[in-house]
Amino acid sequence: MRLRTMMAVAVLMGCAMAAGAQSEVVSVTDWRVHAGDDPSWARPDLDDSAWAGTSFPRAAFTDPSAIGWHWYRAGFSIPEDLRGQPLSLGMPGLDDVYEIYVEGVPVGRFGSFTPAPHGPYQRHMSFPIPTGLLHGTVGHVAIRRWRGPWSVRLLDFVTAGTANFPHPPQIGPADAIEAREQRDLAWGALQVLPTNLTCVLFLFAAAISVVLFSAQVRRAEYFYLALFCIVRGVPHFAGIFTSTSQGIDSRSWGPVLIFFVTSSAHVFSALFLAALCPRVRRILLTGAVVSLVNAVLLALGMALDAGYERPVLFVNSIWPLVFETAAVWGLLKDRKKGSITIGVSLFLSNGIIQWDDIRAFTARTTYFPIGPFHVDYRDAAGVAFIFVVLVVLYLRYRGEQVRQAATEQNLAAARRMQQQLLGTGSSETPGFSIEAVYRPAQEVGGDFYRTVSLRDGSLLVIIGDVSGKGLDAAMLVAAVLGGLANEVERNPASLLEYLNHAVTGRTGGGFVTACCARFYPDGRVVIANAGHISPYLDGRELQLENGFPLGVTAQAAYSETEIQVTRTVTFLSDGVVEARNTKGELLGFERMAALTAKPAAEIADAAQRWGQEDDITVLTVARSAAVA
Repeated sequence: MRLRTMMAVAVLMGCAMAAGAQSEVVSVTDWRVHAGDDPSWARPDLDDSAWAGTSFPRAAFTDPSAIGWHWYRAGFSIPEDLRGQPLSLGMPGLDDVYEIYVEGVPVGRFGSFTPAPHGPYQRHMSFPIPTGLLHGTVGHVAIRRWRGPWSVRLLDFVTAGTANFPHPPQIGPADAIEAREQRDLAWGALQVLPTNLTCVLFLFAAAISVVLFSAQVRRAEYFYLALFCIVRGVPHFAGIFTSTSQGIDSRSWGPVLIFFVTSSAHVFSALFLAALCPRVRRILLTGAVVSLVNAVLLALGMALDAGYERPVLFVNSIWPLVFETAAVWGLLKDRKKGSITIGVSLFLSNGIIQWDDIRAFTARTTYFPIGPFHVDYRDAAGVAFIFVVLVVLYLRYRGEQVRQAATEQNLAAARRMQQQLLGTGSSETPGFSIEAVYRPAQEVGGDFYRTVSLRDGSLLVIIGDVSGKGLDAAMLVAAVLGGLANEVERNPASLLEYLNHAVTGRTGGGFVTACCARFYPDGRVVIANAGHISPYLDGRELQLENGFPLGVTAQAAYSETEIQVTRTVTFLSDGVVEARNTKGELLGFERMAALTAKPAAEIADAAQRWGQEDDITVLTVARSAAVA
């Protein structure tokens, strides 16, 4: 049956032709109803003239008087050509549990009355009537029905049309009744085709949102929009399977979970708006919490068959309009045109949905007909919202992509400029062998170094690290290197004092560490340090007096230490020491000390393999005679 349902149009045409070729079918239309439960009410000779007249009961939650036990009775004329034939009774969708009697004889049951009334979702059914049971001119049908207080379940998800294509019970030849029920089933599926397509559109929008989020993971609104669209689409198709399955009880945990997910749509709409409008984030997060509580209460009410659905549904219908109004106010204050458009469209869309939900307490008509289709007002509002949101978010995404591309171009240009300022690879100075490796953690970094050959044959070396990362740090590096341009003839201590005055007040609350050394041809090295990692000699850290980092105070003074060396001196930035592996372990000073005897490139490679988190700079200086 489900396969035929999915092939709605084909089945509709075939079944309509088959039904037209069958014998006469009788529709049972004049009914009487009485509350209570008495097995004697199934007797064909019962006097039911005092019972209230009614149309045939429908599976709709707008009829609170139908809750509990009720009996329905009707009489009908039996055409001569149907008398004595094998007949069937065709039933539309009717919830929750019912039993049918013809001439006082039970001919079928939907669901079970024991141990407590329960059953699957309502659907078109066909029940055979024993041959010869209807042999007179007048027949009698009685329906014993129980309906629980919690009636809001998966009516909106039933694609088979049982909630959208009701009809009175019909009696006729078995093949004709089966053909008619299949026709009605297919006709109902065709009517709700726009709802199915709407849910497909929501899933398509969810896929687009996921793609946008994967490209810009910092934009949480894409993530919440994807979740919102998923809960608008996935439960519908899960509900199709649930509502058409013979073995799934309508109040089992599977349908309850589907109903909970569906009811949580307002949670994600609130989170989506909170990502768009931080100004009223607290109100919107409160809205998400209230909506989540409502969703839990609705799901529990369905699972326990409780009778408090109406106040919870009313809150669930009114409350979203409150926090959406706050969101629109906040977006108008922020004056972001795209966000305002999204907020207003969501407000209008949910406004229509909530208005329609409130109307559902008094009238179940929530659609307008277009040919054979029933277009739900709520679906139309949802489609309009998705269209607006996707257009606005796509335009925003494209704008951000353009800005990001421009930023990347600027960063690439800054990196090229930084490389030109620093120099790359090995450089040779008469009497000295120098190797320098610089590997920034981002496009541009905050480490710097400079080697300068002085007129007296000595070599000036300075290495440093600016606090922070990225473009701001790179700009401060450029300022430091610019300050070195005409002051390299100074001694290390006076050069650090000069640079300290140059950068004080320009660090934006940060600081600069630096180590400056002057290598003389006779093996002497004079070193001054401003809060930087001390250089290494023969695998051990040189003991230097540390001064304040540059930019901390204009009154900082620096002292010099003179040593005699014949081997390689290794300068490092803290990115080597602070390299961190997947276990969270730092490379540390001990491991680093063991590495300092290696060439600069090997030290940098080892730090990167361990796990780079900061800029890495390694600079080694050796007297050429010692290398030889």
